[in-house]
Amino acid sequence: MPPLLWLVLAAPPTALAAPPLPVLQPEVAQRLLDPPACLAPRCVNGEWVVEAMPEIPRGQRRVGPDDLPGGGGRLHVPGTARDWVKAQGSNARVGMQYGLQALQTRATSVKLALDTGYRLKPYADDGIAGTGPILRGQLEWSQALGQRARLSQVTRLEAGQRGAFLRNSLLLNVQLRPALTLSSGVELRRDRDLAGRDQTDATVKLKYAF
Repeated sequence: MPPLLWLVLAAPPTALAAPPLPVLQPEVAQRLLDPPACLAPRCVNGEWVVEAMPEIPRGQRRVGPDDLPGGGGRLHVPGTARDWVKAQGSNARVGMQYGLQALQTRATSVKLALDTGYRLKPYADDGIAGTGPILRGQLEWSQALGQRARLSQVTRLEAGQRGAFLRNSLLLNVQLRPALTLSSGVELRRDRDLAGRDQTDATVKLKYAF
């Protein structure tokens, strides 16, 4: 007798029994055999059918998606990132900067930045007269004054275990001609613990673009 045939005859009846088929409820079986026909959706009184809308009086226009609040539900993504986090490092200091574009229009720009880090070299890069952990804050403001002039200011403050250093610069640019710009500004530096570093400079420059 072949080995496979002997195995079939020797197996108990329960091992060869077919698995029971799942029993469907009558309602489910009826839906599978005869699915319901869905009706096409349509408006009751033709509210959103263009052909059924009343005529627009002369001098008026129909309200469209662009007239709705928010631009008709379209998502507008700014071209530049409003917030940033970036690492900074040089031979004078290392750290991390957290920034925010607080305001950005055609005429006005305001940026805020906060730096946390460690000063490696004193008296460098608008820094304090010592090394160690530092905290830096910076404000950049720019405002257009008409079509040809722009006023800008940059204020930077650094504080650490050994003093604080402040630098504030104010600059006015006036475009005299398309290639000619008059630039004037005042810059102030102050060191809390070292009065010899205090300095105030005023500049007037005439720039020509070739």
